[in-house]
Formats: sequence, C-alpha cells, structure tokens
Amino acid sequence: MITIPFKNKGAFLYVEIYEYLKREITDGNLKFGEKLPSKRSLASHLSVSVNTVDAAYGQLVAEGYLESSPKRGYFVCQIDTYLLKQNNHVSEKKIKKPETKSVKIDFSPNAIDQRIFPYEAFRKIFKVTFNEYDSYLLNKPDLQGELELRKALVELLYRSRGVRCNEDQIIIGSGTSHLLQILGLLWGKNKSVVLENPVYLKAYHIFEKMGNPVISIDIDEKGIQIEPMKKFSDVAVYVTPSHQFPLGMSMPIDRRIRLLNFANQDQGNYIIEDDYDSEFRYNEKPLPSLQSIDNNGKVIYIGTFSKSIAPSFRISYMVLPEALLKAYLEIADAISSPVSSLEQKMIGAFISDGVFEKHVNKMRKVYKGKRIVLMNALKQWGDRVKITGENAGHHLLVQLDNGLTEEAMYTRALAQGVRVYPVSPYFIHGAENYKSMVLLGYGSLTDKQIYSGIGILKEAWDL
Repeated sequence: MITIPFKNKGAFLYVEIYEYLKREITDGNLKFGEKLPSKRSLASHLSVSVNTVDAAYGQLVAEGYLESSPKRGYFVCQIDTYLLKQNNHVSEKKIKKPETKSVKIDFSPNAIDQRIFPYEAFRKIFKVTFNEYDSYLLNKPDLQGELELRKALVELLYRSRGVRCNEDQIIIGSGTSHLLQILGLLWGKNKSVVLENPVYLKAYHIFEKMGNPVISIDIDEKGIQIEPMKKFSDVAVYVTPSHQFPLGMSMPIDRRIRLLNFANQDQGNYIIEDDYDSEFRYNEKPLPSLQSIDNNGKVIYIGTFSKSIAPSFRISYMVLPEALLKAYLEIADAISSPVSSLEQKMIGAFISDGVFEKHVNKMRKVYKGKRIVLMNALKQWGDRVKITGENAGHHLLVQLDNGLTEEAMYTRALAQGVRVYPVSPYFIHGAENYKSMVLLGYGSLTDKQIYSGIGILKEAWDL
C-alpha cells in the first residue's frame, strides 16, 4: 500500500497525494501498467476522504499519468523517456553569474535627461485623451497607425525636416527595428541591403536574420562612399545622413545628391533614411532631410521619438514612397499595429498642441549646455585626446594617443565605476583605424557627474 508523509493537514491534501504519485511515476518507482490501489482502499489507508483521493486521481488522469479502466481501476500510463529525466536541476553554486561592477557614472549614448520630461503636459493630455466617450479608443489600432498622429506628423515633418508626404504614406511602428522588419517583408530575401560601416547594429542584425544579403560600405568624413556601390543594382541603402551613428558626421549636399543619383540608376534601388538625432544640432540649424530633395520617390524616411520624448514611448514612423505604399497595403492585414491607440493619440495631441516643438527646443538648449560642460571637462586631458562627432546628438567620441587599447579603456574605466562604450562593436569589418576610441554619451548626466566622470577617466587612463 502507498504511504504518503503528509506535510500539511489542511484542505488541500489531494494536492500532496497528486504530487507524490506524480513524482513516483516520473522517477520510475511506479512502472508502466502498474495498478494503483482503489480510491476507497487508499482513502482508508491514508485516513482521508474518498473525494480527496478521487480529486488526486482525476488530476493525474487529466494530465496523462494515469488511465482509468472501468471496473478494473487505475493504471500507470507509459511516459516517454525524456519525462523520466528529472535530474537536470543545476545547483546554484554551479551557475556562473556574470560579474557585475558598481557603475557610478554611465556615459550611455542612448540615455536622456528624465528631469526635463514634460510630465505635467502629458498628465493633461492623458486626462483629455483617455475619454470614455471616444468609441475608437479601445478598438484595434488602424493598420497604418492612428489618423490623428499621422496627420500631426505630416505637418511636423514638413516644418522641421522638409519631408513632403500625406498621412496615407505614413506607417506607425514600435521602434526602428519594427519598421525595418516591415521593409524586409515588403522586399523578401532577394533584396540586398547596403549598410554603412560602422553601422547601427540592430539594422545589421535585422536584415541579416531576415535573410537579406548584406553589403557593407566604409564611410569617410562625408558619410557612406558612393563609388563602391555603383556595381550593385536592386539594393536598399540604409544611411543615417543627418548624424551618422556612431561616428557622428553629417552627409553634405554633394554626397547626398550623388547618393540620390545612384538610387535613380535602377528601378529597384531605394534609400532608407534613418533620421537619427536630427533634432539635436548645436552649431547650425538642423539639416534638411534627404527625403526633402528626393523628386523620384526613392527615399524611405524613418524617425522615432526615443530621444525627442523618451525611449519608453516605443513609437516610430516611416514615410513610404507611393510606389511602395501599394505593396505595403497588400500585406498590411498580416501586420497588426503593436502600438496602443491611447499612446498614439497622446503623442498626436502632444504634437498638434505645439507642446512637442517647445519641448524639443528646451531639450536642445539643455543638451547643448551639457555638451559645453563635457568639452570643457575634456580640456583637462590636454592634447592627448582627439574629439569627434561633437556637433550633434547626445554623444561624442574620444580617441587616445597613449597606446591604450579600446578594451583596456573600457575595463579600466569600469573598474573605477565609470562605463564608456567601445566603438569597434559597431563595425562589420575593419575597425583598425579607430583603435583606442570610445563613445561618451552625456544625455542623462548632471554637470557634476560629467566633471567627476572625466576626472576619473583621466586617472584610469593615465592621461
């Protein structure tokens, strides 16, 4: 007879019976075809009610550990071998957890200053937008995104970036990665993609994993080089012309025109313009977008609110040329919008009310001030460092001349509680000319943290 050492005399004795018998079966102590005691006899032996045993047996039957045969009783089912292997628990002592350092100052290139987020404005917008009388609020979002947001973007993009489009050309997505996946679905695996080298890594990984042949072209001081591309056709060229990531240069007008001319050489050629960090230029006005000078429908324009509002708002947008819009609409039913209607309506109102542009202007002043603080702090390093990419965005690059490797720069800094960001991971190939270089972002740091971090790095890097 089966004896079960009950641990709990409460109301759930059937759970203990169930767990015990399940363990006996999976451990192999109760064999395939073995008959279990009747419900009445086991209940009598364990001094529990028949209903308690019946509940345990019923659960085991439902999960396939036992089978019930009328007028014969309950029998152990045959369990596949892999279910008998229950000794795969790894002791916590054997698990190697990654070593973590206490980071006091993080020069992240992706962080923002949360202290200047317009909380009050969003509270007001939320109260107005979250309206029980809006019958569309709880509906499934439009396949292309909420109409209010798309209309607001038409006006905003024209005023700020010179982008020419109508609301039907705009697709709302949940980040740049999502929009690039949509493009991959539009084109299929036969379309080759030309990428800058170095490059925004997510773009590289997305196209590679979707099966598109990836062609990397080195950049120079003007951005992606055109000559190496001329031997290719039916390609999509992914570029960040306003503020190349990660090196930070801007593509001048002559290179932009040459890139557009390349796109016009073949019907299947397109340019994906990721307008990364376009809002944040400090020495000049923001450059017009590449799309604004495209007269032949060759530029796919992509933007996001991750820096201008916050990364938590996973809202991005894509302007498709008319020729690609038809192809998108043919597959749109299979692509559901992952962005909630409420968030889209809130961002649409934030733009339409004029608050967004005021917020960006404020942010531009704040980040310009941080940039000046960082540049002043770097003066204590003297002429031992080369600084580039400082005219836009939330980061700059520093390159040492004392022979210290990128890896050593990273590890020494982290040992002192300061995190910097190596450049070499952004290269598909050939990072040799950018040795001893790291990114220093300043978006989330206070003036005190910037000065303190640069002082710590000076000591850590023997400057």
